[in-house]
Amino acid sequence: MLSVAASGLTLATIGVLYKSWRAQASIYLYLGLTIGLVSVVCWSYSQGWEFGVLYALCMPAILVWPFIALNQTHLPHPKNVPQPRELDFSRRTVLANVANYFVVLVGLLVVSVFLTLGICALLPFSIAGKLATTTVLLPILWGLIVYHYFATAHKFKVVGAYAVLAAFSLPILVFLPM
Repeated sequence: MLSVAASGLTLATIGVLYKSWRAQASIYLYLGLTIGLVSVVCWSYSQGWEFGVLYALCMPAILVWPFIALNQTHLPHPKNVPQPRELDFSRRTVLANVANYFVVLVGLLVVSVFLTLGICALLPFSIAGKLATTTVLLPILWGLIVYHYFATAHKFKVVGAYAVLAAFSLPILVFLPM
């Protein structure tokens, strides 16, 4: 019975958030978020915390498609479509791309591992909690570091700064007992 209530609350969440978007009214947004939170709790109690959170996150993502289809519009083709860039296989471009590949997939990964382990070593959790936090934090931190690397024009400064941060976390990893 609680699963039916959770399903109804999920539908109500989608409807209220849709109304919030259509009316551009923040009261509907807060009401929709509150109903969504109640629906997460109902899903969690009815299905257990693991599956409840899964259903609470996946159901709105699936059920929102009819609302998207309801608002679908077909735009005319633009008159001035930009031409795609030509492929550039010059030696300079290929070497720059290979260098970026190794910096991101090797260098920044190692830096993010050291930073994540250094941060998680300072947390007051048991070793299992530290490992779980590391598992969650590592891809997020690596993604942010890679995004910052590609977003800046001064790539050597960014890599140097992150290398210094990784060097600061090395003493924590070496001298702090787990």
